[in-house]
Amino acid sequence: MYGRKKVDDEVGVTTDNELRSKIKRQGDSEKDRAAMLKDIHLIEAAQATDQTVISLDETVRKLFNASAKHIGVFKNIIWVNPDKIDEQPFLWLKNGAKPEKKRLLGVDTQ
Repeated sequence: MYGRKKVDDEVGVTTDNELRSKIKRQGDSEKDRAAMLKDIHLIEAAQATDQTVISLDETVRKLFNASAKHIGVFKNIIWVNPDKIDEQPFLWLKNGAKPEKKRLLGVDTQ
């Protein structure tokens, strides 16, 4: 996303080095850790704004979801995939995109 210039730096997102260190010590494999670090900016942006990530990336979502039991900050993040009809993303957005427990990382409904 950075390479394609699709990241808006005006939000004031700061790098969370402590969180990144936790990820480096976490994960089942180097590949998993690398994937999480590649997309950690999504979590950092959510922390700086409304605690919400909207992404099609189910692979990294599953990694963050699995890591939520060890990295507590992930449990505060709402994650919605706009391509998953069963999540009713458009209805959720239309109704104000209110935080719902079932959308939190670390909740076993995904």
